[in-house]
Amino acid sequence: MYGYDVLHESIAENLINSVRGKTAAHAYIFEGERGIGTLEAAQLFAAALVCRSDNPPCTHCAACGMAKAGTHPDISYIKPPEGKKNITVDVIRSVAKDAYTKPYESEKKVYIITYGDEMNEQAQNAFLKILEEPPEYAVFVILAENHETLLMTIRSRCTLIHFPPAKADILKKALLRKYPQSDRLEFAVRFSGGVLGRAEKILADESFEPLRRVSFEKLTQLLSPNLAEAYDITDFLEENKDSADEIFEFWLSFLRDIMLIQNDAKELVLNSDMFDKLSGVALRLDCTAVTGAMEHVILAQKMRKRYVSLHSLGLRLAFNIKKSR
Repeated sequence: MYGYDVLHESIAENLINSVRGKTAAHAYIFEGERGIGTLEAAQLFAAALVCRSDNPPCTHCAACGMAKAGTHPDISYIKPPEGKKNITVDVIRSVAKDAYTKPYESEKKVYIITYGDEMNEQAQNAFLKILEEPPEYAVFVILAENHETLLMTIRSRCTLIHFPPAKADILKKALLRKYPQSDRLEFAVRFSGGVLGRAEKILADESFEPLRRVSFEKLTQLLSPNLAEAYDITDFLEENKDSADEIFEFWLSFLRDIMLIQNDAKELVLNSDMFDKLSGVALRLDCTAVTGAMEHVILAQKMRKRYVSLHSLGLRLAFNIKKSR
């Protein structure tokens, strides 16, 4: 769409029409899981805002070219400083200072905050001051997985746009353009849950499949009553700390499939290539144990987002599941 990989075309068209009709708001929250397409939609929206033609985005003017290349002086991307987990108050103060400087080339200045839920409380309070008296030419786009992580006072001053998972046929079409020869495309569409970034990782990352396989083996350890194996689970998570979030997703997908098999809904199984192994686990466990394990993994995911120590988190998860067996 206009040269951007935008899957939510109706949302993008509405945003572009607001630019053409000069009704664009000064602040937005684009809510959606990372990789779902909020960034691409924000980039296209920003291109339309800085385009100098009468029918933006024209895609061929200098402003559109710079926006596409990520070099337009009136489009800024705000993210945590290198080595930091959060967008700090100093970063937002710099944004405020820049925001009150008029645009360099276009009628608008656009700030894309990736990701807004990485603003700490001090940063959010500083950002609120900008939103209370925004420059008429400034447009802020906050990307967030969950808009409720932002202060109510910020949310009340922004237009919320929710980006749902992409439909399977739309996602498949987008993937076919990049990976026409892949033999894992159907699996990627099913497993990704409508998230383009996740589907592309499945197809492009050579470590995905080996990690999925070993994650299943570790899940069988996690589900055994042997308490000593809790330390093996913790070691596994720490050895793969950069992929810990992905491992939790694998475990949830396996547990979901096990539950589906137990309830005779085999046609809905995601990891269909591992059906026999999943069926073996399904025979050994009752539904209550599977449901309980899922709840513990989901809790671990939440704790992970709060930056709880992976070692402590892993031990807690393993012992809780094993003790419930």
